[in-house]
Amino acid sequence: MESAWNIVGLLLWIILFIYAIFIIHNIGVRRSRLIINGHYDFSLTHHLKTIAQIVVLFAGIGFMSFETFYPNINGSNVVTSRDFKPLILDTNGNSSYYVKVKSGNNSSLNQSYSYLVNGQRLSVSSSSSSVLVGTNSEINVQKSAVRWNDNEAKTLDKKYQRAWVADVTVTYKDSFWNGIGLHARRQFKSYTLIRIPDNSFIYNEQ
Repeated sequence: MESAWNIVGLLLWIILFIYAIFIIHNIGVRRSRLIINGHYDFSLTHHLKTIAQIVVLFAGIGFMSFETFYPNINGSNVVTSRDFKPLILDTNGNSSYYVKVKSGNNSSLNQSYSYLVNGQRLSVSSSSSSVLVGTNSEINVQKSAVRWNDNEAKTLDKKYQRAWVADVTVTYKDSFWNGIGLHARRQFKSYTLIRIPDNSFIYNEQ
């Protein structure tokens, strides 16, 4: 559910649009008055007002564009949630595995990882997930993804015998400032971390 704070950003965009129409109309009216009054030559006052109005308009558009399309993500304006589940062994008739890897046919060379949790088969893209293999408990997730606590992984390893999956979701907080950029309560990023004991539990689908 999206937040009502996003109405703030919508209203600001509407105000900018109305202000742009006002500027066009106002410049035309002032120019007409100059002509009617016989001032066909250069008018410093008219041009200064026009420049000031345009500067304000572009400053507003720049600010709103930055807040909408290039938001500043930090710990104060997002909420991170983590959901942990134990992996269930799957089988292809010959061997058991936790993760099935399927290579994509597109130019991005992304792979998909499928696995079983709670009796459900789920699949994620390698662009938004990673597989942690072996006894190493140190998480090497891209810095652009999500914050991670290595001690948390060690605890999960003991609880689930190094066979678990973590779904991490980063969501914008329900706040006025996030509403300006139309982001309040909207998801910023999701990431899946799949933990398996060793490579023998990976099945590469041909």
